[in-house]
Amino acid sequence: MPNPRRDFVKNLFALGALPGLFNSPAAAGRTLDFLAEQSGAQNSNHEIDAKSYNFWSGFLENEADPIVTSGGQQRGGNGINGENETQPVFMHYGKEGFRNAAELDATQLVTQGDVSVSMNTSAIKMAAKDADTLKKLQNAQVRVDVIQKQAVIPILEAMAYTVVAAMRVSQMEASALKQPPPKPGTASASSKIPLVQSVNVSSDAAWQKMQNIPLPAGEGRWTLNLEAQRKESLFAQILQNVVKEAGMFAPVVGLPGIALSALQSFNNLYGALHSQPVSIIKAPPLRVFATQEAVERTGAPGSVSGILLQSGTYLLIPANQLPSDDAWKSLTVLQGRVVPTGTKSTDVDEAAESTLTDVTYASFDVEVKPMTLIPGSPSKSSAST
Repeated sequence: MPNPRRDFVKNLFALGALPGLFNSPAAAGRTLDFLAEQSGAQNSNHEIDAKSYNFWSGFLENEADPIVTSGGQQRGGNGINGENETQPVFMHYGKEGFRNAAELDATQLVTQGDVSVSMNTSAIKMAAKDADTLKKLQNAQVRVDVIQKQAVIPILEAMAYTVVAAMRVSQMEASALKQPPPKPGTASASSKIPLVQSVNVSSDAAWQKMQNIPLPAGEGRWTLNLEAQRKESLFAQILQNVVKEAGMFAPVVGLPGIALSALQSFNNLYGALHSQPVSIIKAPPLRVFATQEAVERTGAPGSVSGILLQSGTYLLIPANQLPSDDAWKSLTVLQGRVVPTGTKSTDVDEAAESTLTDVTYASFDVEVKPMTLIPGSPSKSSAST
């Protein structure tokens, strides 16, 4: 049976398409009082978090530079500091093992033209200290953005594919209590929340559209933001009306193929809803290059500032938790989890929890294929082997 309040909450983000309601913190504050009442939030005295509002309202205008070494050095010699220590480092796992996605071999990319990207969010694994943070705050949200560099047709706007999933940690704990008794010598289920969680996307049509993202000319932007907020915050209370599934990240908002101008309005609303979030992974979008032609078009193919996009598994890890190069040598990826080589599929979650214990990551199964965006036009793309 439909839940009117839940439907309202899931659709309220469409109000972001009305820019006048959220184009300033003052305007947003007045609108949020109404949203709080309609969504059933217990406390409607929501204060706009200026830092979060500024980050999200300026999200599309900013770009992050990739962090390219485990020593925390960025191109140009800039080290990790307070501003970028939670920025995601993109690690790629493929035939050559684990490699920083900013340092992949460009000759292995699709040669030229347009591409279609399939991006399946596989799992989120939490470091123990981050899991403790989520347990205290009782909620978490993960947001994924993939943004086109140029439009499919010149007269149209470029589009973004944006999805948000949320998790109630209290539900995770309830789920853990239902698990079989722990093995001797291990912690009881009630003492901790599960550190490895799948992202439930199978029933959500918007998330399924992440399986066919067109990138005209083989270039775009991509990022992930993972955070928690105080459980009494307006955002957390609104999400409580949506997230009912126990022990997993459940889809909340899907904006597949939204025009950038509309996404800007949504971002204003999204930022206004935030209240003193604790960021685990945080960054504006990073440039991604899916074709050799796109890399060469920068004019500096040997020092391109971005990540390379090819088929395989991507791990997004906060920069301040990135393991050393040696840490990857005896590891592999199984079902989106980083585990020791030789791990059985039946033991994958348990093995993942005890591997890279101080590291949080989100994993994506990515497939990149050449495509022709305008039917009837000759294909310019060819895949590398």
